[in-house]
Amino acid sequence: MRMKYLIVIGFIVGDIITGLIKAFYKEGLNSTILRKGLFHKLSEIITLFGATYIDYAMKYMELGLPAQIFNGVSIYICLMEIISISENISAVNPKLAKLLSPYLEKIKSKDKEDTNE
Repeated sequence: MRMKYLIVIGFIVGDIITGLIKAFYKEGLNSTILRKGLFHKLSEIITLFGATYIDYAMKYMELGLPAQIFNGVSIYICLMEIISISENISAVNPKLAKLLSPYLEKIKSKDKEDTNE
């Protein structure tokens, strides 16, 4: 279980680092944006621990339900962070932006479709 936490936290840290690189490269560090971003990351970590607690509670309460909430939440957070890392890298490196932008545009257009429904 510890390894799963380390993997998710590694992606979160990667997003923070690439976000800082992007901020320094583009417009400079903005404390308000940084504070909001850190609160978002903290909420992801709290959600991860909450999912773990629910899995353990479901197991020990013997409700007969398979509790794999942690796996779903951790996969979602990792995918979200991978997308954010890709966006940050694309903002800093135009050559990589050409490579990654078609995929990011597909994801963004799919996200817009989902929110408009």
